[in-house]
Parts: sequence; structure tokens; C-alpha cells
Amino acid sequence: MYSQNKLYKSFTVLMFITFLSLIYMCEAEESKNIYIYYDSSYRNSWLSITDSDTLAKFVPETLAKYGISCEIVDAKQLAEIVSHLEDASNTVILMAMDVAPDTVWTGARDSPIQLWIEAGGTLIWTGDWEFYYIGFSNYTNVHQSYIENIVFGMITVTAFADNTEVKSTELGRRIMPSFEGYVTDRPAYASIAETFECEIYGLSDDGVYAEPVLIKLGMGAIVKICMTGGDVDSTTRATLICEFILNRVFNMGGVKIEKPFPTIPIVIGVAITIAAVALIVYLMRRR
Repeated sequence: MYSQNKLYKSFTVLMFITFLSLIYMCEAEESKNIYIYYDSSYRNSWLSITDSDTLAKFVPETLAKYGISCEIVDAKQLAEIVSHLEDASNTVILMAMDVAPDTVWTGARDSPIQLWIEAGGTLIWTGDWEFYYIGFSNYTNVHQSYIENIVFGMITVTAFADNTEVKSTELGRRIMPSFEGYVTDRPAYASIAETFECEIYGLSDDGVYAEPVLIKLGMGAIVKICMTGGDVDSTTRATLICEFILNRVFNMGGVKIEKPFPTIPIVIGVAITIAAVALIVYLMRRR
């Protein structure tokens, strides 16, 4: 009888854990919409095809292991997403390419992507200077004078600061545990924190430059991570972005992604738990 009671208690605990895990997965998937922009008919600036391919491949695979789904979208689909301003606060877009397409960015103050950010959207940018170019489907990029500052109300946020080393702040270590430091080329000026509400995850030794950094804009935010070309390898770039999404967007509490990417996802953990429950039931029936 004692052994049977222990089995019943174990069964109850495991069922409770399984239930909580399933709730956790569902909440993660439903709380935010994650989209990754990738369109091979448009070109990059600094990012290589390998960089973009890595982001488009490993970010969804890694997030899925934590119960988070995301969708890869092309330029046309991206325009549809940002047109729904009512959903902006519930949406995160990762730019796996470092040039915004003409479907959402015209270089004007009322560009769809600008309105979407101000309405509450979160845009994660990596690679070359954000909004420096307008990308076209004929595989060309066009720069217009000062368009890179339009999104920020003509305030210069980004610096020409090649080969600048940034190191993790205390906040950076909490949000991106794998981030210790890297060399960047287009960081933000740390002084922008006097104008915009910011979260600074990395700083140069002299305190002049900030990166990675979240810059709040209207109701939304622009997040700059690894603003460089090949100076940061593709896997590191993808790892830091995944950690930002997990720990900042979904508030998972300091998840650190080991290289290679994790191989024991939540789904497998739930499956193991269910299998353990089934084994207990089987043993109880044999008694």
C-alpha cells in the first residue's frame, strides 16, 4: 500500500509538471508574433548570404526548442504585416537582411515600417546601418541623404565607428548571457539615452558607444545587435538574437544558448515526462 501511494503521488506530480509545461509552451507561442524578413530577390549591404541564411535557419529552429514559433516572410508579406498597426505591439520582426525593402521603407517619415514601430512594433536589426538604404527587387540598394536619421526624427543615433569594441553591461549579461564582447562598426552613441529611452546591453570602454542597444521609439523599439559584417560570425550573431528574444521579449530569465544550438527542447522534455507517466501507470497496473 505504501509503494502504491508513492506511485500515485509521483503520478500526480508528473501530471502537474506536464500540465505546466504545456501551458508554458502555449503562452510563449501566443504572447508574441515573431517574423523573420528574408527575401532572396533583394540584396544585402554588409551581411553575406551565409549570415542571412544562418539567421533564417537557426533562429526558428532554436526558438522552436523553447516552444516559440516564428514565420519567415518576404518583402510583400512584410508589407502586409506592418500594415496591421493594431497588432504592432504584439509583433516582433527580425531583419535577417540589412536593407529594408521598398515595400515598407520609402525614406519618408510616413513609411509603413516607421508607422508600425511607433504603433508598438519591435524591430531587431543587425548588419549595416539601419534604414541607410532602400532595397529594390531589381537587386539594387539606393541611399538618399540623411534618410537613416528620419526614423529617429532627424537625430543622429548611429556612429561611423569602425572596429569599436563593445563589452557587456550588467543588463546585457542578464538579457544575453553569451555576450561578453565583440567588435562593431556602426554602434549607437551612448548619449542618445539623453533623448530616447534606451536599454544599453553593451558599451565601449570609453562609454561613448552603445551596442547591443534597444532604443524606444513611440510605442515600439528598434534593437541594434551586431552592427557589423563578417567581424561577428553568423552563429554568434544568431545566438545573441535568440537570447534577446527569449530573455527580453519572452522574459524567460537568463536562458543561455550553448553552441551548438540546444538539442533538448521543451517539446522533448514534455515527451519524456509523458513517457515517465506512462511507465508509472504501467507499473501500477502490474501490481
